[in-house]
Amino acid sequence: MLFSLAFRNIVRSRGRSITTLLLSTFSTMLFISYVALMNGSHHQIIKSTVEIYTGYAHVNLEGYRDESGYDNLIEDAGSIEEILAKDASIQIYSPRFETYALLSTEEKAIGSLIGGIIPSREKTLSKLHDSLVKGAYLEDTDTNAIYIGSELSERLKVDVGSEIAMVGSSVDYSIAADLFTVKGIFKTGLFEFDSQSAFVNKAYLDTVMMSENIASYFTLDFHDNEKIDTMTENLHSLLPPGMEAVSWKTLLSALVQAMLVDSIFGYISISIFFLVIFFVIMIFSYVSIYTRAREIGLLRALGLTSKDIFGMLFMEILLLAAVSILLGTLIGASIAYYFELHPIVISGIAETYKEYGVVSDEIPMHFDLFTIAWNALTIFILDLAAILYPIFKVNKLTAMEAMRYV
Repeated sequence: MLFSLAFRNIVRSRGRSITTLLLSTFSTMLFISYVALMNGSHHQIIKSTVEIYTGYAHVNLEGYRDESGYDNLIEDAGSIEEILAKDASIQIYSPRFETYALLSTEEKAIGSLIGGIIPSREKTLSKLHDSLVKGAYLEDTDTNAIYIGSELSERLKVDVGSEIAMVGSSVDYSIAADLFTVKGIFKTGLFEFDSQSAFVNKAYLDTVMMSENIASYFTLDFHDNEKIDTMTENLHSLLPPGMEAVSWKTLLSALVQAMLVDSIFGYISISIFFLVIFFVIMIFSYVSIYTRAREIGLLRALGLTSKDIFGMLFMEILLLAAVSILLGTLIGASIAYYFELHPIVISGIAETYKEYGVVSDEIPMHFDLFTIAWNALTIFILDLAAILYPIFKVNKLTAMEAMRYV
């Protein structure tokens, strides 16, 4: 009986029902789209930062990140490579040797990160190859060729074909020096990285730095990077004592924290909007219910209890909320899915916000069913909560008071 009364009231009061329906639908659609856009921008920044060079996971000596000098190098890289080769969860891996050295030309000298990489493997592991803007990428057979960042090339005032002298310290702390020829120039969009990074074929750099069978760390990519925590834990258990496997969440902990803080402020901003929507729905419901006070008083006189009245009014908002949440979720989810496949493009945003890790003008949304579900549930609960106070107030009226209410 309560359901039929509630349904009849919804149909009879079309204006009130449509207004409530639109408010709730719009709120749901906006909330889902906003969160999808916020999460999508975070995923874009993290994905770009991870894939440019860092990688999804590292294998290194414990303590390497605290003191990344020569005292914490992997001195038997071959044995670690054998372990990684047997792990079926790993798609590709590669050793890297990193050191800091002085790069100089006739006009200027600058301290720079020199990375020894296996060029063929880095084509899959990082975006170094894809970031080429001039010249050519490194080959596994290159000797004294160097691949440098665009900002670093400008600081050194060099171009493709220019010669750069390098002076540094080899693994045995003797002087290491060589003369390199710029083979290619890359630009990732990360200003600091492009201004202080240069790369050399590891096989050749090892002969200069006395680092044969030595690596600073191994970078790797799993087949399923969505389960990165589980993957790194399993890999860690296979490594010898003193070695560790860490995910990008640890390697880029500062970025993860920054994204978390941004998310918190984002939710605070949207919460203010929904607080306004909540009170709008509550006030609208309050007015709507009190305009029906005489009707409610008549129902009370016919024998309906306060619980029956509560059930009827609550059933009305329950039906309206269910329909509006369904519509809003379908629309919001469709928007999120579409813009995940076809990201929003804002020309120049990468250049403007490059210091924050933005390397693309595309801003995708992130379509995630779990996130969409709890977004919709949040609005649903707010809709139901907004009706409780008006129902409580009108139920305090007696049957005679309600029928006399104007």
